[in-house]
Amino acid sequence: MATRLNPAQNHLLQTSLTQLFGDFDAPTLATLTPLLEWVEIRGGECLLRQNEPGNSMYFVISGRLQAVVTENGQSRKIGEIMRGETVGETALITNEPRNASVFALRDTVLVRLSKTAFEQVINKHPAVALNMARCIIQRLKKTPFSERFHKKPVNICLLPLHTTVDLTGIAQKLHELLLLKGTVLLLTSDQLSQLKTGTDDKTADSPLRQFSHRLDDLESQYEYVLLVADPADSGGTLSEWSQFCVHQADDILLLADARQPADLSPGENQLSQKGLINGQAETLILIHPTETLIPRHTSNWLNKRPQIHAHYHIRQDLERDLARLSRILSNTAIGFVLAGGGARGFAHVGVLKALQDYGIPIDFVAGTSVGGLIASAISFDQPAETVRKHARKGALFNPSKDYNFLPLISLIRGQRMEQMIRNTIGDFLGGIEPDIEDSWITFFTLSSNYTQARPEIHTRGSMIYYLRATTAIPGVFPPIIDGDDFLVDGGSFNNFPADVMSRMPVGKIIGVDLTIDKPRKLTITSIPSPTALLRDRFRSKKQRKYRLPSLSSILLNSTLLYSASQRGAARQLIDLYFNPDVSRFSLMKWSSYDKIVEKGYEHAMIVLKQMSDTELAAYRA
Repeated sequence: MATRLNPAQNHLLQTSLTQLFGDFDAPTLATLTPLLEWVEIRGGECLLRQNEPGNSMYFVISGRLQAVVTENGQSRKIGEIMRGETVGETALITNEPRNASVFALRDTVLVRLSKTAFEQVINKHPAVALNMARCIIQRLKKTPFSERFHKKPVNICLLPLHTTVDLTGIAQKLHELLLLKGTVLLLTSDQLSQLKTGTDDKTADSPLRQFSHRLDDLESQYEYVLLVADPADSGGTLSEWSQFCVHQADDILLLADARQPADLSPGENQLSQKGLINGQAETLILIHPTETLIPRHTSNWLNKRPQIHAHYHIRQDLERDLARLSRILSNTAIGFVLAGGGARGFAHVGVLKALQDYGIPIDFVAGTSVGGLIASAISFDQPAETVRKHARKGALFNPSKDYNFLPLISLIRGQRMEQMIRNTIGDFLGGIEPDIEDSWITFFTLSSNYTQARPEIHTRGSMIYYLRATTAIPGVFPPIIDGDDFLVDGGSFNNFPADVMSRMPVGKIIGVDLTIDKPRKLTITSIPSPTALLRDRFRSKKQRKYRLPSLSSILLNSTLLYSASQRGAARQLIDLYFNPDVSRFSLMKWSSYDKIVEKGYEHAMIVLKQMSDTELAAYRA
């Protein structure tokens, strides 16, 4: 191989070879190196096609690839391959056709090993094939619960959509924050200008082509490369440099002034018309004045940009918002998952207070049923005491009081539940009724689709409406109608959605589980008659003979049976686990709000105090 590898790239290749083939000595390496071929492909080009013969494998030196499977005419993205990883080795060793097509998301440099060359190597060194087979088997054995891994971007393009965006300030601050995570290089059009000035050779590659080769080298030396694009000119045209930044990016951050109209900017239109984006992730960053209480009308921005991978809200001069973005980009974000459990769910407020006392941030928050309600309040990025105050107002409204005189659909009408939700999240927003996508901290909740027998994950739409859905205990509260579907409490399918949170770009997941393994001790062998039960209810609690759950408790716990069976799998995904014992409080004991909150706080403080400084630092980064 006529090598162009710099020392860092050469080390990357050596590491990849060792991981796949095992430790090899100098003679093995000497046999292998001349058989490797240098390959460069442009963003958007196809490297491998599904169902074609597997006659080669590739080591990714720089760039990024995407694997796509086509079934029944439908294409589905199944993963990305980045620097230091390999592609095509399975088909090479099994002699089966390619199981996916692989495209370059951006310009990519690879090293190719053909099937003929591979056979030459294993004929001389059979142990290579054995280790490669082990590597493939280990890869196939991995399950969603064995690891949580999101491929973080290397090349990050900052593309301003409006000239009112403080591009320089944001780029510099993001650079500083990412330096806390690893090595970072900040590149602007100034570097390209210097390259243009420094060459008079008419036969040389264009400055951008030269810069592209230089970027291949730089990529291997830094964990993050920030490509700072220029704003579009007065005619709405993106500069040559800006187009280059987009073309070479893994993730394109569209920096938008939230005060501007949500229409596509001229620069965005140009990107679409020229086809400069080859499937890279596009992330919308909406920048707000520091004093903004809550983002509004985010849906207008998202509806005009259906290709957006994710969106985040940033306040102009609030460092904690940019710090959150830096954690998301570096896969060190913190996810917070809150289980359902009726009134016991108010323990989440106490855990929140303990986390804030310890300086642990929250970057994504989710919950089911009452866990979803508390999660929604957390998503507005308020102090724990503010959340506690407004959740208390909601709880003491007691959503269980409005009984149906004719319980044809549900025992309770649900109007007080809706008012409880409004009291919890509406008051400190000044009466604003937000959408889920308007949250400062990314939030989602779940409901159960009764009509189609499947879980529903709600990341957009009316927050109050879908909170009503996630708290609609079947038989207790009325279902919510969503189009042609009935939605009921999310706990029927997923009462502790750690699995959904694990799909987010999080490095750590904190979970609060309200299930306590305390089996109920029965002192009876059969259910008493209704008359006997009614008579027993008139006795004082200490004198009662029958210790049985209420009808509402039976209905709620019955809906949680499937979720309870999945609890172990969810528990494996949690890095920091809280399990406050609130079993002495009934599921509908709303009046015990303060005691339940304190129970959550006391438990969380015990757990956190037992952690070492090193362990805590992993959550404060």
